[in-house]
Amino acid sequence: MRTIATSSEPLVRALGVVARVLATVGEDRIETVTLNRGRISLHPHDLSEGEQIARTLGCTLPMDHRTLVPGTTDWSGDIEGHEVHIRAQLRSLTGEPA
Repeated sequence: MRTIATSSEPLVRALGVVARVLATVGEDRIETVTLNRGRISLHPHDLSEGEQIARTLGCTLPMDHRTLVPGTTDWSGDIEGHEVHIRAQLRSLTGEPA
């Protein structure tokens, strides 16, 4: 039994991080949460809010996906030892939303 409890610990910790993140940004702003050991992905209801949500959480590393239709920007960062990704509307090269 102890092995099962130990192997689920990272997911339990990640659930705690998700709860704090949702309390910070407002759970009504997030449509989907995907959770893996060490990685959390958030998909906002409105992609135009994604960058603001990411910056609120301290996720400041953008990766633009311009070949997707529609294009998106994946903002990432570290929260309490978890890699966190927030999907957002594609940035333009000038810093304004595309």
